[in-house]
Amino acid sequence: MKLNDLIKQNRSNHYKMLVIVDNNKQHQKIIDKLSNDGWVAYDVTKNIVEITKGVPDGKIKLRIGEQIKKWVKSLPNKIILYNTNILYSPELGRLSPIGAFKYKSRDREIILFVEGHTSGNRIRYSIYERDDYSEMDVGELIHVRMEDIDA
Repeated sequence: MKLNDLIKQNRSNHYKMLVIVDNNKQHQKIIDKLSNDGWVAYDVTKNIVEITKGVPDGKIKLRIGEQIKKWVKSLPNKIILYNTNILYSPELGRLSPIGAFKYKSRDREIILFVEGHTSGNRIRYSIYERDDYSEMDVGELIHVRMEDIDA
């Protein structure tokens, strides 16, 4: 699939969030390709660490959703989010990257990189019974494996 076709398809989707499963950390290829088209990339782990500074440890799970919402609202209209694995951590309430950003993507375009294994309209992260295990439904989203993109 061509990257430009995926982006066009994504623009007409209710949730304007293109999910790319990238287990080999090749997101930089997409970032480099789109940086001249108004897309801006953000390291989610780095930003989550920043936005949770000052939040008491016992309150992070309760406040992380609101903190992410404020952060995303401050971003431009075309964003690329990568390095998202921090969201699966028990300390953050085992958010999934899709759950954290899906409803924020209606008023902006988002390309979201996640790690995991695809199975139909589901992406599984980690191993069942581990603290960071997550299974995400991507049936409403445009989603593709990185190796299937012709950038």
